[in-house]
Amino acid sequence: MSPRITDPEQLKELLGIPFTPEQTACITAPPAPQVIVAGAGSGKTTVMAARVVWLVGTGQVAPEQVLGLTFTNKAAGELAERVRKALIAAGVTDPDVIDPDNPPGEPTISTYHAFAGRLLTEHGLRIGLEPSTRLLADATRYQLAAKVLREAPGPYPALTRSFSTLVSDLLALDGELSEHLVRPGTLETYDTELLRDLATARLSNADLRKIPEAAEARRSLLGLTERYRAAKRSRDLLDFGDQIALSAELALTRPEVGRILREEFRVVLLDEYQDTSVAQRLLLSALFGAGTAPGEDGQAPPAHPPPG
Repeated sequence: MSPRITDPEQLKELLGIPFTPEQTACITAPPAPQVIVAGAGSGKTTVMAARVVWLVGTGQVAPEQVLGLTFTNKAAGELAERVRKALIAAGVTDPDVIDPDNPPGEPTISTYHAFAGRLLTEHGLRIGLEPSTRLLADATRYQLAAKVLREAPGPYPALTRSFSTLVSDLLALDGELSEHLVRPGTLETYDTELLRDLATARLSNADLRKIPEAAEARRSLLGLTERYRAAKRSRDLLDFGDQIALSAELALTRPEVGRILREEFRVVLLDEYQDTSVAQRLLLSALFGAGTAPGEDGQAPPAHPPPG
């Protein structure tokens, strides 16, 4: 595409923002991996939007070749709005001039979880995920976990907290297992070995004596978590943690998906990347890094079993 912008000063005039030299350097850097480290309120989102305008306006990429990911729907909406307004201000896109034979493209801006959901919708069959699988809303997720807890055979003497707290604990443990790509059996082995070691250890204060209590409670809760996962699978249901874990499995085990995504998106902007989970990091590395993202031991983490 022909360039609309050729000088950083044009960008300042078009957007009406007196960018600092440091911001300008981030905005106009060559299209290569880079990270912006800055405090809250320092204009990171504005710089991200200006970066898109620079790359598109100088003809380096088309608008539809840009992917932006962030955490919340609100943040995604704000970033999308800033990018849209910036592209219009720069004259890159014109909402009043629509060519039906050549409609203007626009960047894809979404949350990390929504992006994972899109991946599963488009490519889930590659790992055996049925198209009929549905996403659990938070309220329904809580109700299903509560049903599992009520119907559990028990007894669970190590679980002494209130029913509502136990439901929240169950959901939190399930989510953490998914976000860290840890199988329940791996955690059970760890807690069993921990309890064996602690049985002969001298626990000299109250805080230390709480450790075996917590490990026993987690082992009991782990069994309930597995029952909750079985309930989800039997109903063809997923939650947000499952989405991320399964999309990470997809990216790690099906390299063709990464190739497809890298052809579609030439520029990827990741907002608040420091807050991504293990699964999100592996997902993004496999898709947009070198094409693979091994685990800490050099091997891909074990696959997360799909529902169904």
